Amino acid sequence: MGVRSVKEDGTATMRTEMEKLPEAGGPGDTSVIPAGVVENVVVDLAVELGRMSMRIRDIKSLRQGEVISLQRPVGDPLDIRINGRIVARGEVVATEGRQYGIRVTEIVMPETEPGGA
Repeated sequence: MGVRSVKEDGTATMRTEMEKLPEAGGPGDTSVIPAGVVENVVVDLAVELGRMSMRIRDIKSLRQGEVISLQRPVGDPLDIRINGRIVARGEVVATEGRQYGIRVTEIVMPETEPGGA
């Protein structure tokens, strides 16, 4: 049970002692998911060539053969996204089957989120 105090303005606060939780990954810890469990999870991977903001009226007036200029300079690496988050950058290549591919040139380190590890 905690200690409750009431201020003159009517607001109340309560202090309690929190039980210390065991360290993650310590003996008997069942909260960590083994790596093998998630390795077969399917995620969406997308390569982003560029972006552009347009008014609806400009989109409606597009015709076949028109070129839409993107906001990415030629030669800049392309973003490789997994489930919407940038994880790497790379450059376009042609594969043996006459398809596009991407050569990974940079791995993007995740940003530490506030309150996260």
